[in-house]
Amino acid sequence: MTSNNSTSISPDDHTKLLGVILDNNLKFDLHIKKTIKTINKKLGSLYRSKSFLTPLARTAIAHSHLFATLLYASPILSSLSKTELSKFSHCYNHIARFAIGSTYRTHHCQNLSLFMWLELPSLLLFNQLIVAHKILYHPENNPALKNIIKPCSNPRQLRSSNKLLVQTHKAINSAGNSLIASIVDKNWNSLPSTLTLKPSLSLFKKGLI
Repeated sequence: MTSNNSTSISPDDHTKLLGVILDNNLKFDLHIKKTIKTINKKLGSLYRSKSFLTPLARTAIAHSHLFATLLYASPILSSLSKTELSKFSHCYNHIARFAIGSTYRTHHCQNLSLFMWLELPSLLLFNQLIVAHKILYHPENNPALKNIIKPCSNPRQLRSSNKLLVQTHKAINSAGNSLIASIVDKNWNSLPSTLTLKPSLSLFKKGLI
C-alpha cells in the first residue's frame, strides 16, 4: 500500500479504538490476552506489597482499579466464547481472592459471597440490562445507542401490550452492533413486565438482584 507522497505503508493486523483492541478478523482475542496479562502483572506487584495493605485498601484497589481495567468495554465480553469467558472469569476470581486475602484452596464462590459480588457471567448480564434500561427510558442521554436498542413497535412482535419489549436482532459472527444487540434484546425480553415497566433505575436494579 502506498500513500499520496509515495511512502510505503504496511498493513497492521490489529488496531486500538477507545481502549479496545480489534484484530483484522474482527475478533477481540488480542484484547483479551493483553487485558489478562495487564491484570496479572498488577496483581503480582500488589501481592508483593500485600503485607503493607489493609483489607479495606485491598478492597478499594480491587473495585476502583483492577475491576475497572478487567471490565472495561464489558459489552464486548457478551460475545465471547465459553473458553474466552473462562479466562476472564479466572482473572476476576483472582482479583476477589486478592481483595479478601484468601488462599487458593478457598472456593471462588465463597470469596465472592463475602462481598456479595456476582459471578462474572451474572455480572455481565446485570450490566447489559442496566444499559438497556438507560437507553429505553432515557434515549436522549444515549444518542449513539438508541438506534441499536429500540422499543418494539410492531404489534405482531408483542406477546403482551402490557410489557415493554425491544426489537429483536439476528446475531452475526462479527464485531458489529447486531451481535451485542441480539444478546441484550434476548435477555431483556425474557424479563417479567414487573421489571421492564419500572422507569426508576434504582428499583430496576433492586428487582434484578
